[in-house]
Amino acid sequence: MRWIFGVILVWLVFVMSLASWWLYFGVNTLSVAASSGVSGLLARHQRMLFLEGCVLLASLLIGGIGLFYFSFRMYKEKSAKEMFFASFAHDLKTALFRLQLEVENLQKSVEGREVDNILNHTRKMQLDLENSLDLTIGASQKLFIEKVNLKNFLVDLHAQWPEFHIKYNGADTLMVDKKALHSIFKNLLHNSSIHGQADTVQVELKNQKDRVQVFYSDNGQPYGGDLAELGRSSRYSQRGSGFGLFIVRQWVTKLKGDLQFSTNATGALQVVIDLPGERP
Repeated sequence: MRWIFGVILVWLVFVMSLASWWLYFGVNTLSVAASSGVSGLLARHQRMLFLEGCVLLASLLIGGIGLFYFSFRMYKEKSAKEMFFASFAHDLKTALFRLQLEVENLQKSVEGREVDNILNHTRKMQLDLENSLDLTIGASQKLFIEKVNLKNFLVDLHAQWPEFHIKYNGADTLMVDKKALHSIFKNLLHNSSIHGQADTVQVELKNQKDRVQVFYSDNGQPYGGDLAELGRSSRYSQRGSGFGLFIVRQWVTKLKGDLQFSTNATGALQVVIDLPGERP
């Protein structure tokens, strides 16, 4: 957003310089002609050119200041909206997390599918909220690249998705933004649950020179859609294969990586995430 102010400043300096040069050259030319004994008509033209040039310069200056003012207002409004969304989402996520804890405590004492459904819906609401927030202000979020132990990360994530059996092998660490990685895996797990109806996922991390590749697959139902269209649109899908995968692609692109979809031997969806390796 701040680059807009730089563009406006460069434009204002350029047009003001051009108009000032035009005014100086015109007035100076008419002054030379008038001093050479030419009729007084040029003197009137000189005054007219000077006044019109001053009006033009004043108009350009006022217009530039107006652009600065309205751009600054737009920047402040955008910042205020982002602050509101962040604060609102934080409070709502806190409430949903507390609700999830209460439902988990209830699940320990009460057996029943109804409790499991409440827990799944609560988790889905929290994920949808995070995805909406990422879509709204994701472009302005700064990345914090750190070394993450993927195996330990998946162990912690499994506590939120206990219905999955997560198998892991390969290298241990990668350099990535932890929030982005969390959003990527939560959406992949949600897609495996809703679309593939899987209960087991396989994750593998491979180091290849200056790149790292994360392989993700599940034992879900065969995928019969168009692989090329996955994650290309933010259009919401009740089957779970639209909005969530779009957020995954958005995060991978922001991490300067590449996302590829394919199917494994059983026809279930397989995801390959290619990311930069060691970063400065």
